Amino acid sequence: MIPDLFTRIGLTHGEISIYLALLKLGETTTGPIGRESKVSKSKLYDILDKLITKGLVGYIIKNDTKYFAANDPKMILDFIDKKQEELTQLKTETTKILPELQLQQKTLGPKKTAEIYEGTHGVKALREELIRTLKKGDELLVFGAPRVANELWEAWFLDFHKRREARGVSMRILYNSNTREFGERRKQFKHTQVKYLPSSFSHPSWIDVYNDAVLFVIIPSGQPFAIVVRDPALAESFKSYFELLWKICKE
Repeated sequence: MIPDLFTRIGLTHGEISIYLALLKLGETTTGPIGRESKVSKSKLYDILDKLITKGLVGYIIKNDTKYFAANDPKMILDFIDKKQEELTQLKTETTKILPELQLQQKTLGPKKTAEIYEGTHGVKALREELIRTLKKGDELLVFGAPRVANELWEAWFLDFHKRREARGVSMRILYNSNTREFGERRKQFKHTQVKYLPSSFSHPSWIDVYNDAVLFVIIPSGQPFAIVVRDPALAESFKSYFELLWKICKE
């Protein structure tokens, strides 16, 4: 557990081995450190210097010989605080240059792009991007909406709909036939219409069509993943497909 934690805060395998060896040995020279940590002599001094810089190890000189020792383990918290400060500063600097990066991207002109996002976090990140790009008067089209998606993320979906409603974004949803209770709940929101696909048309995934993009969300037995294709022509073709289904489906 301890090595795993140290890895997560940014220490290398060699740094972890030497630090743990020093905790066990106390004040000592490089010979015992190397034997206990199994770190080669060629790498030992370099790693010790890095641990000293990070405030985790100190040394004293006795009779022209360096003796190293692990500092108080509480210094690990100071190390984490320093990393947090560095990340905060990095975020601030990145935020400042984002407009320039976005401008460079826009100068390339419209292009077809496909992106894949894995896991729940990736799916939610795409949906959050969606709510940021939609504005009053826009319409979001959804078809598929499998039952498992609603069972997994219903609280998040409802929060999404509240924010969408507040922005004045309309929505039409073609639900799978076995998700009627979720569909009826959606009808309580303004600017929202719901119909149900025939059982023969049920989708194992769901599809969002908005502005110039199409978002596919697939929920297999493992981690969900999403694919977004940013292409106006593809978005228009899916809108036509949606309209065709909308006409034949029932409320």
